[in-house]
Amino acid sequence: MNLEPVKIVKPCTGEEVGKRLDLFLLEQLPEFSRTKIAGLIKNGKILVNGQTSKASYHLRAADTIAVFAAPQPTSPIQPENIPLEILYEDEYLLAINKKPGIVVHPGAGVRQGTLVSALLHYTDQLSSLGGRERPGLVHRLDKNTSGVLIVAKSDEVHWKMSRLFAERKVFKQYRAIVYGVPESAEGLIDAPLRRSQRNRQIFTVDEQGRPARTRFTVLKDYRIMAYLVLVLETGRTHQARVHLQSIGHPVVGDPVYGGKLRKGSAVSAKDVALLKKVQSEVQRQLLHAYLVRFRHPFLDEEIEIIAPLPDDFTRILNILEMGIEP
Repeated sequence: MNLEPVKIVKPCTGEEVGKRLDLFLLEQLPEFSRTKIAGLIKNGKILVNGQTSKASYHLRAADTIAVFAAPQPTSPIQPENIPLEILYEDEYLLAINKKPGIVVHPGAGVRQGTLVSALLHYTDQLSSLGGRERPGLVHRLDKNTSGVLIVAKSDEVHWKMSRLFAERKVFKQYRAIVYGVPESAEGLIDAPLRRSQRNRQIFTVDEQGRPARTRFTVLKDYRIMAYLVLVLETGRTHQARVHLQSIGHPVVGDPVYGGKLRKGSAVSAKDVALLKKVQSEVQRQLLHAYLVRFRHPFLDEEIEIIAPLPDDFTRILNILEMGIEP
């Protein structure tokens, strides 16, 4: 078989386990159309662990996906002098405190101002396993989610960190402000998630989906809202946001997954005023990747990385604190 140059060779990470091969490739190769990807699979130019596969194949932990296709004509990613908050760095990897509002990597219609451009300006030591569009990126955060993001400096580091994510050996703690207050001070949301059949950009709770588990603890009860600690036992796309919506406590400021107070909630006039004040200040979903902990694959020591809450998050907490004072 006369194969064209390899475009991407990538191990499957924890967030990607269970995804269909074709849907995974659509996300990884935004410059390729669905038809183009289907043709590559059909013609044996996409290999999973060195073997041809079907479009419907569901990815397993650490599967290696190789795409043999001529590079598409896209404009190169330009390094940009965008400030980065480095939380941790050694010769193998670094951790960034991602600011809210910044897109992690280029995609449809977005070529500039991304975290990748900032990384390319900061260092020329970035892994290539994510392809040209995602150098160094071991995992991702949504545009409007802030917090810890791990970046690999070499392909070997990328591979080993991906294995840790896939094998659920990376402890991930988030912070969120949600509408309403859960009845229990702590709990487990164990609900499988699946891409919506009506809107491929969002996810829903579906018994036919992939397993997903999120633990929550109420840190503070603000009557109309609650400040939560979340521990993500799995790493599904939009997991925390969909799970919290599913129990009737969506993330404040989330424009996709129903960010509003549940109908029928009993609130006082004072609470209504507080609610309006908070809503007037919120600019994005109040979800923050607060802590990541793992055993370093090269240094063989426990690494714990904490991203301080961003200013917009602490501002809302301060408003809520003042609003519940007697």
